[in-house]
Order: sequence, then C-alpha cells, then structure tokens
Amino acid sequence: MCDNRRHMAAKAKEPVEDQEVKTFSECPGAAFDGEPEAAIPDSLGAISPAGLRFVLHLPIEFEMAYRLDDVAMIFPFTTMPLELGLGDGPLRRRTLAAGSGLFMPARETFRARSLAPAEFLLVVAPETRARERVEQSGAGRNWVPKPIVDLIDPGVAALAREARRAMIADPVCDLAYLETLGDGLLSRFSCQLLGLDQTTEPKETLAPFTLRKVLSLIEEGLSDELRVQDLANAANLSRSHFTRAFHAATGEAPQEFIISRRIARARELLASSDKTVGEIAAAAGFSSQAHLSTAFKKRLGLSPAAYRAAFAAAPQTDNQRSATP
Repeated sequence: MCDNRRHMAAKAKEPVEDQEVKTFSECPGAAFDGEPEAAIPDSLGAISPAGLRFVLHLPIEFEMAYRLDDVAMIFPFTTMPLELGLGDGPLRRRTLAAGSGLFMPARETFRARSLAPAEFLLVVAPETRARERVEQSGAGRNWVPKPIVDLIDPGVAALAREARRAMIADPVCDLAYLETLGDGLLSRFSCQLLGLDQTTEPKETLAPFTLRKVLSLIEEGLSDELRVQDLANAANLSRSHFTRAFHAATGEAPQEFIISRRIARARELLASSDKTVGEIAAAAGFSSQAHLSTAFKKRLGLSPAAYRAAFAAAPQTDNQRSATP
C-alpha cells in the first residue's frame, strides 16, 4: 500500500519572467546538461514489490537526462512537443502523441526538454524484469533491446490511463496492482522488440508550425467556446481533413483534446485556488458544474471535490511544499 500523492513529481507554479521555476529537472539527480544521471531520485514515485517505479509527472515544463541501469518507459497523457536526444545523437524536435509510449533500454542515454507543459507517466523497471516479459511474449524468439519512440497502441494508452487513475483516485493504491499494469506495458513493448507488431506513425498529420498555432489557439480560448471548424479554418483545412490530421498529430480528436486541456486547467485551479467548483467549471470552459463533474469522473475516476480534498489532506514532501499538484 502507498500514499497516492507520493507518486507525483511536484507541480510548479505558473512561470513568470526571470522567476526560478521548480520543475522535474530540479529534483535531485535530473540535471539536463553534463553527465546524465544513473538513477531516478529516491524521493520520486512509488516502488512495487518487484522493483518497478511509477512516477506521475503533472503538467509542467521539464528537462531530464538519464542513463539508467533499468529500462524506462514514458507515456504522455497530453501532446508532448519536446527536444529529444537518444544515445550520442543530437537533440531533435519531436511531438509525442497523447496515449503513445516511449521505451528506452537499460544503459541507453536519453535527454528530453519539453517545449510546453506536459503530463506523463514514467515507469522504470529492472532490466531482468523486462527481459522476463519479453521472453515470455516471444517464446524463444530472438530480440534486440532498442529505443522505441512514439508507439501508437490502444493497449498502451488504456494501461497507462488506468495506472494514472489508480495513482490519483484510489485513497490507498495497491502497489501489486500497479506492478501488474507495469508488466502489461512491458508486454506491449515486447511485441515491438520482437517484431510482432509493426506500428507505423500516421502519414496524414499537421505541420509543426500549424500544430503549434492550433494548440496556442486552444490554450488561449479554453474559457470560451471553441469550435472545431474555427480551428480547421486557422489550419486552412476542411473540418474532416483537420480532424484526421489533428488526431494523427496528438493522439486525440480535437474535441477530446479540448476536454483534456479543460480538465488540466480545472485540476490546476482545484489545487491552487479557493474558487468554488462551479466557478472553476466556468473558468475552464465547461458549460456547467455537472459537465465538469461528468468529464472529471470519466477521465480521472473521482469527482472534482474529491480531487481537491485528496490533495488538501495529503502529506507533502519537501519537494512538494510550496508547489501545487
């Protein structure tokens, strides 16, 4: 059993010019420049009986640089534009889709710098555990550990969402249950490592400049009515073409993505303000308090009031004090 708030990296306050911002990279052991770190800080996340570590990174900007003796998996819950460097290669701009997965083998350097606030789950598993899962899936087939970036797989998305729900919503989360979900995530990557599932990135997508433009319009208009047709017009595409391309770029349909961002705004206000749930619903762009509550329960597994109460009652670590979840 475990306190469900200890899985989370600290959430920073809104950055302002010339203000030092507390991010994931500022936790001990995650320096971006220089030699990559060899371990996730002990203060972050929860560890299952078999040694799998789960860290829920809340929507802030971040930098990280690691070369772990364990395998690492990252699962974005929001579109994640970032600069990503693998091995000795240079940093390259990429956009990881919501619901996708990234796999890094043991002793492989990876550096990442976000270009926008992003929420994701980080799962670190002992190399021996990962090998067991791959060998069980492969039934003797040869496999080569290799990085996998932006795996699009419905099973991965569902398992990662359930792990997040368990970590946020369950008053006392069951580490053995999280471990089962982690093993499932390892098994899905096993199919890729064994060449059993050749998932390719969608070809019909938005150009990076167009995607940034549309995402900016969404963020600026969250508290107002946002119409998919207006976003399509901004991208100079028909609504149907835009919807397909946006889904390919982000992993979510436009309206689902807007709801995700509104929930993220509501979570921030629930944790950092004294506004009523009704006031927060309006500020986040929901038509009513009931609409917010329905969307919140569907995505996170608990009501807005319960979410606020859980964080208000949770004990904080030194890294979490003065920070909002």
